Amino acid sequence: MLHSHKIEGFAPQNEVEAALAVQMACTHAAAMSVLAKLENGQGPVDRAVRLASAAARLLRAFTMQFETYRRLRHGGDQYVRVEHVHISEGGQAVIGNVQSQETRGEQPGAKLVTGDDPEEGAR
Repeated sequence: MLHSHKIEGFAPQNEVEAALAVQMACTHAAAMSVLAKLENGQGPVDRAVRLASAAARLLRAFTMQFETYRRLRHGGDQYVRVEHVHISEGGQAVIGNVQSQETRGEQPGAKLVTGDDPEEGAR
């Protein structure tokens, strides 16, 4: 039984994403079917081991498929830039992308009003 709502949930944008969504839905359904056959650990141990192994392989495949889908949708390159900044007592720091006035298109000497200072609005 194919669960079309699972495929629709991926909102595939092209044929490749649609095919991958179908594969993922089938893999997930197969893994859940195998897990349901475990019967809460009842039955022969060797059967439980075989079923658990099959379920683990299916779930690993599903995880790999999901990662492939994510890379197709969002791109595969990611990086994190970490910089260490030391701030002395009483100092202040800004975290984020900082731009100069020229980069923002402001006139030199212009003041950025943030609303943090109650006297800014009165000026």
